[in-house]
Amino acid sequence: MMKKTVLISLIALTLTPLHAAAPNLGTLQSYAAKALAKCPDGKVTLQPINEPGPAGFIPFELTETSSDQTCGRHTILLFSPATNQVLIGSVLGLPPDNRTAEARIADTASGILKQNLTASVNAFPLPDALHAVSMTRQTQWGPFSYHGFVDASGRFLVVGSRGNLYVDPGTTLDESIGIENAVRRGNPNSKVKIIELSDFECPTCGRAHKEVEPLIEKNLSKVDYYRLDLPLFEHHEWALPAAMGARAIQRVAPAKYWSYVNFVFANQDTIGKAGSFDKTLQNFCEDNDIDWSKVEKIYRSQPERNALLEQVSRTFDVGVNSTPTYIINGQMIGYGPSGSFTMTAIRSALGLPPAAPKPAKKEAKSRR
Repeated sequence: MMKKTVLISLIALTLTPLHAAAPNLGTLQSYAAKALAKCPDGKVTLQPINEPGPAGFIPFELTETSSDQTCGRHTILLFSPATNQVLIGSVLGLPPDNRTAEARIADTASGILKQNLTASVNAFPLPDALHAVSMTRQTQWGPFSYHGFVDASGRFLVVGSRGNLYVDPGTTLDESIGIENAVRRGNPNSKVKIIELSDFECPTCGRAHKEVEPLIEKNLSKVDYYRLDLPLFEHHEWALPAAMGARAIQRVAPAKYWSYVNFVFANQDTIGKAGSFDKTLQNFCEDNDIDWSKVEKIYRSQPERNALLEQVSRTFDVGVNSTPTYIINGQMIGYGPSGSFTMTAIRSALGLPPAAPKPAKKEAKSRR
């Protein structure tokens, strides 16, 4: 499983004291449990931080533990008693000098990522006088932005998800990741909603696809299924071109989209050895009677590429930074090292019994 860390260093919180009553801790814990990825034997705890944080918010230390060492999280939850806003993510102290907020944010983010970033602050205020922030750097594929919020004091940058304590985190999550950009199939009237976020080059995604795809294909009448590309382009050489290929085929020949998905996941090793992805995509189009000239126009479009990068950025913003990730009825579930926890959750959502345990491998007898 590949992971992309996005400004997750926790910085000590210092500011003038905030005198406000915290909500019921159980209510906040329930919200946090739904907002975080579900883990095997997961346990979510909130611990009040006795030092105040960003203006207007009460800070908590948020910890999720699991029997799966690849799952879990340790971060900050901020709650506003005035607006019921909840922010979950990292809190970064900005330098207390006279430079503009943009300059201080760019300096802080560049230092953490060890890359040059520029920052812009939206002039339009959000509740609690938060201002949305974009931090942008250049990549080989185009500009890529991280997003966050600067607090009313101008002294703290918060990078993470934003919601309301009394709005289902699953609804907020769907809106935040841009589900309208996903490719959809199955039964739109089904109460079972599954969103797949995957990377075409990710080996774990390939293994997951071999298990999940047959299950979904057999139960399309029971599920409203979505797929959203999450190419981890800094780790995977051809993940973003493959996602651009999917984007183009969906526009030009939507009936061939799932065939393309199956083809790429089934041929990861071969594609990885082929060098440039361009020829792989062209060959697929020609073999499947898809107009290559129309596909190529979208495939090479910088505006389309920028839109895909923005889509990736949106998923990073809400803490989805590993592939594959599945969202089942609004609940994030990471695939983990074996995938058994996720497969059980998918089968349960579809009303199917757990899969039979796989037989243990017999040890090979030694030759004398």
